[in-house]
Amino acid sequence: MLQKIKDLMHIKELIDEINKNVNGHSTQINTLKEELATLNKSLGDVKQNQTEFLDNFKENLEVISESKEDLKKEVYDFKLLKSQMQKNILEKFEEELTNELKVYSEKLKNDLGEYNKLKEQMTFALNKISGISNEINKFIEVSKNIKKEDFELTKFANQLLEMDKEKLELMRKIDTLEHLIAKIRRERR
Repeated sequence: MLQKIKDLMHIKELIDEINKNVNGHSTQINTLKEELATLNKSLGDVKQNQTEFLDNFKENLEVISESKEDLKKEVYDFKLLKSQMQKNILEKFEEELTNELKVYSEKLKNDLGEYNKLKEQMTFALNKISGISNEINKFIEVSKNIKKEDFELTKFANQLLEMDKEKLELMRKIDTLEHLIAKIRRERR
């Protein structure tokens, strides 16, 4: 019987130990329940926040879609405006360039005319200068051939008198010839 009491004691110790373990487990379970409740509450808050975020995102998505469409329209209008502006700028540039080219072309034609006139005048002047140069060369040649004696007045005076005589003789002959020619013409008529 002692054995039974010992066994009972042993069983009681085992039961106490099991009770102790059960109490520890109960405490842990209670702690886990509290943590689970807190976690559930946090999860509910997160879920609510996520739902609100999704609702806001859906609303914003519509606004973003509308904004995207508006942006596409604006970009299209901008591209259209850009091409029109490029065309207008190019046309204006061509028009201004054409006007400037006309002005400069007219000026160039006038300058070319003036240049040609000046060229002709220069050619004429060069020809005159060349002629004068030839005359000066002739004068130089003549002056080289002039002797001291040619400068004596008496000899020069004699030459002048002879030349006057020749001139008078030639004038008489010319008068005679003119009379003869006039007479011949009258006879022919």
